[in-house]
Amino acid sequence: MSRELFNVDAEHGLLGALFIDPNLLDEISTKVSVSDFHEIENAALFRAILDCHEAGDPVDVVMVAEHHPYLPSGDSMLGYAATIQANAQGTSSWKTYARVIRERAVLRKVVETAYAISESANDDLPVAEIIARGQQAMADLRDLEDGEPDYHKVSDILITVTDTIDAKFNKTASKGLSSGIPDLDKLIRGLRPGNMVVVAGLPASGKTILGVQMAQHVTTQLAGAGLVFSLEMTKEELVTRNIASLGSVDLTRLDEGDTLEDDDWPKITGAVAQLSKARLYVSDQAGMTVARIRSIARQCQRREGLDVIVVDYITLIAGAGGQNRTLEVGKISTALKNLAKELKVPVIVLAQLNRGPTNRPDKRPRPSDIRDSGQIEQDADVVILVHRDMESEEGQNGVTELIVGKCRHGKQGTCLVQQEGKFVRFVPFGGKVPSDEEVEMGRVVRFTGRSKGRPDYE
Repeated sequence: MSRELFNVDAEHGLLGALFIDPNLLDEISTKVSVSDFHEIENAALFRAILDCHEAGDPVDVVMVAEHHPYLPSGDSMLGYAATIQANAQGTSSWKTYARVIRERAVLRKVVETAYAISESANDDLPVAEIIARGQQAMADLRDLEDGEPDYHKVSDILITVTDTIDAKFNKTASKGLSSGIPDLDKLIRGLRPGNMVVVAGLPASGKTILGVQMAQHVTTQLAGAGLVFSLEMTKEELVTRNIASLGSVDLTRLDEGDTLEDDDWPKITGAVAQLSKARLYVSDQAGMTVARIRSIARQCQRREGLDVIVVDYITLIAGAGGQNRTLEVGKISTALKNLAKELKVPVIVLAQLNRGPTNRPDKRPRPSDIRDSGQIEQDADVVILVHRDMESEEGQNGVTELIVGKCRHGKQGTCLVQQEGKFVRFVPFGGKVPSDEEVEMGRVVRFTGRSKGRPDYE
């Protein structure tokens, strides 16, 4: 016997209960919405009751009809409301009525979703994308059970918070995953679960190097699991870079192959051994959408566990089309932030900067320079700007400034790192760190010489 997709009696029962006890409305409205009613007259009556309540008027048949005199059919709202009230059975079963109404509304949504997926199968879309859209639609359905409320009493949260404070005091609490760059960790206080960390820079500044290096550090040094969505490079290119970085092997020689030297092979073998043990995963599918990213991430977390996600980079994520690209990127950004909260892992999102910094005297970027959408800056918990001034001698020698332009739980500031281009990695800066006064005087302090292959500062 098939289940009906609606229950008119439950709709009438719930509306009748509201006329008997209007004080139930605040709680009922958190469980049932106007769109959950199948019968259009019942939906219109519920809307009229809500409007009446919001206006501060008594919820009775007369005032409801005052707000909405007619039903969508053109019949009298007063007569319909009076009939519902006259047939009301009481208030004891309102929770059951509300649950049934909500369940049937979700079932109708499931049927609609299945139909939409069936229709999309006829479109020129990859099968993986059709599946991802279906998974996204199903995940967006609200929980049917009377689980956790949408609000929490502070006293209920205090136990968790005080336990966390105590653990931090006793140095037993996790401070977030290390980025692998100690000076950066001092500023952002680690990569925290649920945070969206935006790493932005101009082309060739090293943002991809930094983002991927963080995932590499988490998986090879901290025994965590990481997933990299590489929308620009192939998975083979990405792994080759991992070998260069971990093994200190010149990337050019790895690419060429026939120029490799004898002492490169033990380094390659060591890097391969590290990567073989690491729980580092890569997805390089073309035309990736945010729905597909979410689907793959959930699958990876379920099967392998997951501690960090890297998306390289946000502008390459395909949108729904048919709307302003700025709005599309904004929605993608918010979806990635929600993904971080849902999976409870840091999501490192790479982004490009516009050319605004190049027109400034000091060349230094700001979070507002993030390209395509200001929503990215708003959604981010942390914004790290990768600044390498190629017009300066320091920049040409790989000195890079990591500017923390936003951090909800840490502090704004900067740190210097040394980019080792041939090994595709950043290492701690080995020279003298400039003073605040020196930074204020120019975009970077004067470069005077080198020590052990690294720049030195006066």
